[in-house]
Amino acid sequence: MKNIRGSDKDKVGFPLVRETSSRRQDRTSRIRRVVLAMGSIVLVLAVFIIDVIRKAVDVESSGLGLLRDVLLLLGFILLWFLLEQLTRGKRFPPLRILGMLLIATGIVVILSVVLATGVSDNFDVKNNDLLPLGFDALFVAFLLGLSLAFFAAVVMRSLRELVLFKRRKHSRRNLVAFFVLLTATGIVAFWLKPLEENTLMSILFFCTLGLAVMNSFRLSWIIYLTKREKVITLVYSFFLFVAFVILNVLLNNNTLISHSLLYFSDILAKITVLACLFGNIYFGMTFVSTLFHLPTAEAFDRKTTEVASLHNLGRLVTQVFDFHDLVETVTSMTLQICEGGSTWLELIHSESVGTAPDAKAYIAEVVAMKNISLEEIEKLMLPAGDVRDDVIKTREMLSIDDVEQDRRFAHVKKGGATIGSLVAAPLVSRNGLIGILYATKKMSYGFFKDDVDVITAFADQASIAIENSRLIKKSIERERLMREMTLAQEMQKKLLPQSLPSVYGIDVDAISTPAFEVGGDYYDFVQLDDRRLGIVVGDVSGKGVSAAFYMSEVKGIFQAISRLHNSPREFIIHANEALSSSIDKHSFVSLIYAVIDTSSGLLTLSRAGHCPMLHVSKNKVRYLRPGGMGLGMSRGTVFANAMQEESITLAAGDVCIFYTDGVTEARRGDDEYGYDRLLERGKASAGKSASQIKEEVLEEIKSYTGDHPNHDDLTLLVVKWMGPHAAAQKVPS
Repeated sequence: MKNIRGSDKDKVGFPLVRETSSRRQDRTSRIRRVVLAMGSIVLVLAVFIIDVIRKAVDVESSGLGLLRDVLLLLGFILLWFLLEQLTRGKRFPPLRILGMLLIATGIVVILSVVLATGVSDNFDVKNNDLLPLGFDALFVAFLLGLSLAFFAAVVMRSLRELVLFKRRKHSRRNLVAFFVLLTATGIVAFWLKPLEENTLMSILFFCTLGLAVMNSFRLSWIIYLTKREKVITLVYSFFLFVAFVILNVLLNNNTLISHSLLYFSDILAKITVLACLFGNIYFGMTFVSTLFHLPTAEAFDRKTTEVASLHNLGRLVTQVFDFHDLVETVTSMTLQICEGGSTWLELIHSESVGTAPDAKAYIAEVVAMKNISLEEIEKLMLPAGDVRDDVIKTREMLSIDDVEQDRRFAHVKKGGATIGSLVAAPLVSRNGLIGILYATKKMSYGFFKDDVDVITAFADQASIAIENSRLIKKSIERERLMREMTLAQEMQKKLLPQSLPSVYGIDVDAISTPAFEVGGDYYDFVQLDDRRLGIVVGDVSGKGVSAAFYMSEVKGIFQAISRLHNSPREFIIHANEALSSSIDKHSFVSLIYAVIDTSSGLLTLSRAGHCPMLHVSKNKVRYLRPGGMGLGMSRGTVFANAMQEESITLAAGDVCIFYTDGVTEARRGDDEYGYDRLLERGKASAGKSASQIKEEVLEEIKSYTGDHPNHDDLTLLVVKWMGPHAAAQKVPS
């Protein structure tokens, strides 16, 4: 990938016509969730069946107990991974986490109290072991143990999200240390009986509790709450603190609830107790911290308002119209405001692929970057380009909290990623997606809501500014081209005769209309001597500026050498020699050249691949077609041998019509005006003046084509011979 700014050949395309792996990934995730759910349910039910069997037949087998504990641990390991799968890619705001956890805690407390009060039997203590006195105690122990263990998993996941919210450098390390000690405590409990204690267990328990206290100071998310949210957090944290106090009292005394949990699993009992203590400490700290942050809530609300104002300002104000300065400003300000590690801006260009109308390829061009190189962008975005594809498809903000864990960066070697989190904001204009603004941070979960809002604001600003810059550039370019084309049109008009020749005995009129601003049709007159008038009509292949250029060259050749050769055939041969050295091999010029002797009415005609001349006389109407080929198509003897010359003597009232193929090929749908219609119109108008004949031909063409514009340059020249005169007047040059 070589995305060097301003170089089209270095742009790299990422076709979206290929099938992405997103659908397969979603299907695999659904299957994985079903397998985990079914596996955990089967294992937990197997544990319940073992408990019932042990109670019914009074089996004393350490092997069966070991099997039960292993199955139970496997079941809850699967349950933990199921929770991971269900919440993958989802990030709930802290206030919502507190609300959901408060509901869950209330349900668990109420369920525990109801079940405990509804059972008359308890547990018998024998050798630090617990034995249910009845099946109702067994059933309640199973339900309470299952509920509390599941609740402990929910608590730990919720606390993990809160601790890692807007985390700092050491936040993850401290939380991982807590989980390691929590797991070690559970492993030690595996080898002990439910009511048995030892020194190692006590040391691990208090060390884990100490890390829980340390992690409870990770409350940075409170700072970013509005005043209203802080008040709600205060209420939630108070009730959570009270609820966890109740749970800890129930779990740490000789109650049916604590005995039920210990009987269900002494390993999960220790983990649940520590999880509830962690929750108790954390939400107590949350209550106190929120209380202290209330006085500064209004200041943060003002900050939020400023961000919103910046967002609106970005939508409305565009002050920089120079494209390079614009994109540099956008990337610099984005990096500064969100305190990111790096940022870059890509423009997206779409191209058609194949024959399908909706088959598109998107080409990304990096136009500005900060604190990152093109090589690093290539390494990060290749080979899949799924991040770019997802933004192009959805045209929505994409936030990736952990780059190493995201499937779209699976090609980046673990530990080799230079960034931890990434935000990609689409630049959407009225005409569609025009680019993507990227921002990165070195740490995972580095972007908070305000960061995303600011980046969105700058993306909106950049979209409008870039679109305005493009429109202004196009407007300036269009204005410049219009001035140049107007100048070219005026210059080309000056190449055509500024006045018609005034010759006794000859009535002449002509018109030339280009299909575009300038064209390649040409007509001219030259007074060869006192008796002879030269008339030329030409047509350069193609249209537009290139045709106009060759047309001007033909005029120069005609004016320079027409007086040197008496024969039209000789003139065309020498004109071909002069033009062939400069004309493009894919272009040619068709030409018809006639010389009229004003004393005798003799017309000599030669044609270089041009439309035939229409001769209208009293006796007959015909096209004169002397052989020949276009100028520039060949040289030497081949061209000379192809050229022919034809002479006729005009009678008084005869009409000669010269034209280009823009006349005969004027279209109405798929039909052309054609030679037959021109012949009939010439015959019908023969008795009128040259000007009237010209106007009637043009009117008939206009009527035939309707409102359709000319698809080709159109030139029409009409000569009417009035009769011989003893003295021919010189044609003004």
